[in-house]
Amino acid sequence: MSKNIFGLKIPAAIGTACALLAAMLLLAPPMAQAANHDLALSAEVLPNGQYGYKRGDGQAVIPGPTLFVKQGDTVSVTVTNNTDKPAGFKVPGLSTGSAAKAAPNGGTLSYTFTATKTGAYPYYGDGQELLGLFGAIVVDRTDGNVERYVDDNGALKSVKAGQLDKQYVLFMVGSTFWATEISKAGTQTPLWTNPILGAVEDDIVRFHILSVGPGHTFHLHAHRWLEPGTTSVIDTKLMDDVSDSHTFTVKAGTGVGAGNWQYHCHLFSHMEAGMHSTFRVDATKGHNKGMGHSIAGASPYGAIYGSTSTDPGLVTFVISDEPGSWYRSARSETIFGITGSTRSLEVIPPGSSVNFIMAETNTVHTMTSLLWPSEAGDGNHPHHGKGKSRGRGTDHTKHASMPFDQSRAYKGGGLVKLTTPGLYVFTCKVHPYMFAAVIVDDPETEGLDLGETIDLATGVKNLPTSSDLATRLLRIFFIATAPNNWQNYTPPTPWKLTYPSVPVRITGGAVANLSEVLIARYGNNTVLSAPVPPSIPGVGEVWVDTQFEKTAGKTKPGTITAIDTTTWKIVRKISLPQINMNNPHNMWTNKDQSIVYQTQWFDNKLTMINKKTGALIKNIQVGEAPAHVMTRPDNEDITVSNNGEDGMSIILAGTTEVSKMIPTQKSGQLATNPHGHWISGDGSKIITPNIFTGDVGFYSTDSGTVLERTPTGNSAPGAHPIAIGMMPDSSKFYAANLLHHSVSVINKDGTLEKTINLIADYDPIDGTIVDRDGDGQATVGVLPVQLPVSPDGSAVVVANMGTPSIIVIDTKTDKVVKMLPCDPGCHGANFGAKKGGGYYAYVTSKFSNELIVVDADPNNDGNPSDAKIAGRVSLVGDSSTPTDDRISSLPGYGGQGVLAIPNVYNTWVKNLPEEWKGQLTPAQQNPGQ
Repeated sequence: MSKNIFGLKIPAAIGTACALLAAMLLLAPPMAQAANHDLALSAEVLPNGQYGYKRGDGQAVIPGPTLFVKQGDTVSVTVTNNTDKPAGFKVPGLSTGSAAKAAPNGGTLSYTFTATKTGAYPYYGDGQELLGLFGAIVVDRTDGNVERYVDDNGALKSVKAGQLDKQYVLFMVGSTFWATEISKAGTQTPLWTNPILGAVEDDIVRFHILSVGPGHTFHLHAHRWLEPGTTSVIDTKLMDDVSDSHTFTVKAGTGVGAGNWQYHCHLFSHMEAGMHSTFRVDATKGHNKGMGHSIAGASPYGAIYGSTSTDPGLVTFVISDEPGSWYRSARSETIFGITGSTRSLEVIPPGSSVNFIMAETNTVHTMTSLLWPSEAGDGNHPHHGKGKSRGRGTDHTKHASMPFDQSRAYKGGGLVKLTTPGLYVFTCKVHPYMFAAVIVDDPETEGLDLGETIDLATGVKNLPTSSDLATRLLRIFFIATAPNNWQNYTPPTPWKLTYPSVPVRITGGAVANLSEVLIARYGNNTVLSAPVPPSIPGVGEVWVDTQFEKTAGKTKPGTITAIDTTTWKIVRKISLPQINMNNPHNMWTNKDQSIVYQTQWFDNKLTMINKKTGALIKNIQVGEAPAHVMTRPDNEDITVSNNGEDGMSIILAGTTEVSKMIPTQKSGQLATNPHGHWISGDGSKIITPNIFTGDVGFYSTDSGTVLERTPTGNSAPGAHPIAIGMMPDSSKFYAANLLHHSVSVINKDGTLEKTINLIADYDPIDGTIVDRDGDGQATVGVLPVQLPVSPDGSAVVVANMGTPSIIVIDTKTDKVVKMLPCDPGCHGANFGAKKGGGYYAYVTSKFSNELIVVDADPNNDGNPSDAKIAGRVSLVGDSSTPTDDRISSLPGYGGQGVLAIPNVYNTWVKNLPEEWKGQLTPAQQNPGQ
């Protein structure tokens, strides 16, 4: 039997089934239709200087408002940019494009995309995301299902979005979590930084983990969930470098019950930097007030200087490659009125936090305590692996005890809560003139609190804040971080320093004006004289890394200033705008002196430059923060110390790429982060100063074997060895210990022979310098940096950043025999040949624009006790100076690496071609003989 259905004659059985299906279709709800969403955002400046997105008339928040849509929906976004910088808009993962950048102060942009895939996706203001312009778009399934969760018995349970008790949006940015909580009703509550996430046992909670960069590994203790698209159970998720995301659902306390369960990044250095907090699961019994509630972390709207809020506040330092402003307060323009000329000082009340973010730098750094109030330190820094943190844990939102540090340098940031009033100064262990200062001020006391005493990373404890060393370090800070306070010799004008004219509370509760104290102790309006070059010429040229000089065609600072030593005139400025050469730091040459090898310390490149023309030959990626470069004297292989990593890059002679990396530590040992290395005369050994581990390493150049590791600085922690000098016959090596103000003398087999204390004559309390060690000299060398040995082996010349001074050591006795004046930030030193015999030591300073020329042995008698300053040379070019880009600011500043051409050190000098050897005396051709 058959039936007619819709005019078709079909068998009865099939017709019955079709009729039933038709009835079901008519009765069923219509299939979900794709929706269109209009999202209007504005980018705003928050009270702490960071940026945040605002929707409608709500509050600007970090992360920005979370938008929930269904798969297949279309989203149209408009953004009004009310910040002071251009900002774009991008949704990686859902759209490959990005919107054109909206101009600052009211510019707008439009952006449309289709939500083609489920999951959580970050949206961000392309170019300003690390400062806070980021948020999430969650694309859910059309059927309402979300990710299954793992129940107590291991069963996988399905759940609908409407069954969720709450959701968390957690962004991993730098080394800080930024969070939002979304209630069952859809209310979004900002939780800010590293919050305590609250839930009640058996709550069904959905986590959205997103990364804006760099890479992280998310881990939540005691809870497990499903790897997306599988039935694999995990508790850790690796997040890619940029714009990754991960969504999962858990039942709070499943299998473990109530407790405080840590969530953190599993990268140890990120945990050290503060990337950890607590998922607090409250028991269902008791119904205590606040049960299941989350506790917000430090906020840009909280208590900071100038705010009336009582909530925990947050100030942010932007880490950059910018001279002086390496740690720049995000609200520096607002607070500039009380900080003097620096943009690297912040003031907060007790209990507020400091956020560091590497938003404007091309390499790795640390955020490391240099000094802190004595009462704040107990020598331990809480991190994963201590106390109960592997189980239910402790409250990791408590302040970090001092010192604050990271065992590795990396790209990211940090977060530290400060509760003890007083002065805190942070630095980067890789680039140790980068400074940020924070005054934690008790509002109940008169003046800004510097504290009774401070502890130093050098091991000094309980140093009065009224002492000479404490105020000397403050003076260094206000010079280093304020280009307006740098010495300008062109034209020579009185050197006037500007300090914050604010009352400060120091030892004994005394209140004094900070500016008046520093000027009374160290003077001001110093009369400078124009540089006068040496009367005796040198041989060849001297090249100086004027690392802070800026040019019009680059966004990164740094030039090379080449000087003809026969006339003492600048013959070329090299900036290489085509590669945006970034903070050029140290140089070396090939055998015939035709190629100069140049490191870029705030990047990851080694650059080859034509010596004659200044033209770029090759830009080679070598490793993070390459510091020094040197060729093997026996075969011309190039060695580069990767200061931001743990090894030496080797580039074989005649090639232009890294062939291998020699590790500077054995497997399982701490990262060393080598800086200014040297190579033995026969080329068989590389000797490195290992900043992070406080020792000197000896390595086989051919096999890469670790031969010896020698602690420096009398084996005390924190010596920070930064540079190596070598005797011509490789019989002794000298290491400058930056933070211990000393020089270690090490023999060729790695045995520590002696430590020369450069501050033995200095009283850190009253500042007097008298002969206390009985050597007949009254000298001081605070913060020594480079210390080359003269090619004839008679003298070591030490450039001291903190005094500033130049110390001369007699290698026969290994005693200090002379102290000469230097400029602020005294840094680089290297030897070149003097016309007619002998040697000049060329000494550079970061915070002045002249080169100092030292004659370490004017009589050429092997006795450096008569060392003197032979002359000074301006590093500022004029309109006739050949250059590849227009100098725009900071002319001649940032003197660091210095290279004399020809290279006249023993072994290297013997490989010179005749055109260079012919300009040297027989003694200069055979130094140390």
